[in-house]
Amino acid sequence: MTVQTLAARRDVTIAARALVVAVVLALAAVVTGNLLGDRAEASRMRMPQSAAMEQALGVRFSRIAVVGDGGLITLSYVVLDAEKASRFQSDVAHPPTLRSEARQGSTHRVSLMKQGHTLRPGQTYYLVFENTAGALHPGELATIDDGALHLPHVPVL
Repeated sequence: MTVQTLAARRDVTIAARALVVAVVLALAAVVTGNLLGDRAEASRMRMPQSAAMEQALGVRFSRIAVVGDGGLITLSYVVLDAEKASRFQSDVAHPPTLRSEARQGSTHRVSLMKQGHTLRPGQTYYLVFENTAGALHPGELATIDDGALHLPHVPVL
């Protein structure tokens, strides 16, 4: 081999290594960007909590979801205090109101509230609301109102 051929091969090897390093750096940048985007989305969709509401009602709301082809809403909650939660669940005349933060829509029309059994602390239960006139849409934020108590910025699934 000539000196020129060896020099040409060395140049090709250096160029190939530089290309591999550039591809690895580009992939690392894409993966890092996706991870940061997922974290931002996760924090936006994080369920807020209200100590005052939990103390008064004996429940921690855990999820709002539009279900039933958009016609129903489930409001899930975890029982913290069985006695207070039983009073909350039995008060069918004063259900919580779910209010959209994006528009004027809200609903308090509960289709299923009292589930007729003893509540156990730590267990998840749910209420089923009618999604009156499309009050809530998936992907938006809502506020749960219960009398003077409010839990804002609840993500709607």
